[in-house]
Amino acid sequence: AGLAGTHERILLGAGEPATGGEAVRFAFREAEARRCTLDAVRTWRCPAHETAEHPLLAGDPAHYHEEQASAVLDALLHDPMADHPGVRVRRHTVEGPARKALLHLSAAADLVIVGAQRRSGHLGLQLGRVGHTLLHHAACPVAIVPQRV
Repeated sequence: AGLAGTHERILLGAGEPATGGEAVRFAFREAEARRCTLDAVRTWRCPAHETAEHPLLAGDPAHYHEEQASAVLDALLHDPMADHPGVRVRRHTVEGPARKALLHLSAAADLVIVGAQRRSGHLGLQLGRVGHTLLHHAACPVAIVPQRV
């Protein structure tokens, strides 16, 4: 640890609440143990087929999707932040595919953490595009945390 621990950064790819809770809890425990900053990232996209005529999207569809991403991030972080008040958390919502955003951000991180589904009856984890891409191309170590669903 020593002085290096004060400059470490953990990058958390915040997925869906149903599949990402274990990853979030693991990220907070790691950030607390390493005494480092936790960058929690939730990506969002504005589907091309949407139109501004939809009642919820009137005016600014991108703003709606970013607000939704921010709300999911708040929900995911609420309890772990209360359980680990000493962890410094920086929240980020980023437009675009999660795998591309996290891959880019991994260049400035010491560890990237994402969740993966573990379904009963299946052997091993169900790695999605994000976990698979990060394992093969991230610029730092990757932790894939299983979530039983």
